[in-house]
Amino acid sequence: MLAFSFHFYAGGFSVLAAEPFIHTKKTAWMQRLADLVRSGHVRYLSGEVPRERAQDLYSKFRAIYPSIAFTHVQSTRARKKGESTARLLFYWPGEGRIAWVLLRTEGQLPPAAQDAREKWRDAIKDRLTAPGGYELVRLTKPQEPKPVWTWRYHRDQYSKHRDSIREAIRNRRDDQLRQLIHSLWRTPGFAGARAQVKQLEKLIRADWKRVRHSSEELPEIPKHLGYVQRLADKGKLLSKLP
Repeated sequence: MLAFSFHFYAGGFSVLAAEPFIHTKKTAWMQRLADLVRSGHVRYLSGEVPRERAQDLYSKFRAIYPSIAFTHVQSTRARKKGESTARLLFYWPGEGRIAWVLLRTEGQLPPAAQDAREKWRDAIKDRLTAPGGYELVRLTKPQEPKPVWTWRYHRDQYSKHRDSIREAIRNRRDDQLRQLIHSLWRTPGFAGARAQVKQLEKLIRADWKRVRHSSEELPEIPKHLGYVQRLADKGKLLSKLP
């Protein structure tokens, strides 16, 4: 059986070949995940597989959830009829295992899925996560009438950043602090994560002022923290990965 994968572009979906498309840029992959959850794909499964098993996993899910290969128009029509539609996204950081997330909408499941025993999670109650300690959350913003979906650091990861900053400042490990600043200011500029980095900047400045002598110069902190723009997908078909 041929298994047609799909690929997100800024304007919608595009059907590809009989193998999965593998994202290689994490920020774009995270943006696609947020797009799907925002559009109602709130049920999800996730995991990692060795690279050599990614095709089998794709083919398995494609056989159970044929809508994985639907175009945007086909998916919209199916949902209007009360059917559930699904999407499957892969991410590979360049080495090691491939991360995957299968998401679906509410609605009538296809026949093959009715006997499946997947333990679906709810993205609203059981937050979707991404490598690097990120979680997808709904936050209220003053200028928005409804809560918005955005990525931020998980509480544990955020606490690690705070602890690392304090340790570096108090133990006068300025090179370590510079590396932390460099890493944090490369955080994907989703609204939730940006707000956290701004809070960490306040922590850096306050702890430095409290602990260090006035003659000691605080390592340079970038003046600007980037926003995430709409990103095109970056990646390759599974067989084309290096």
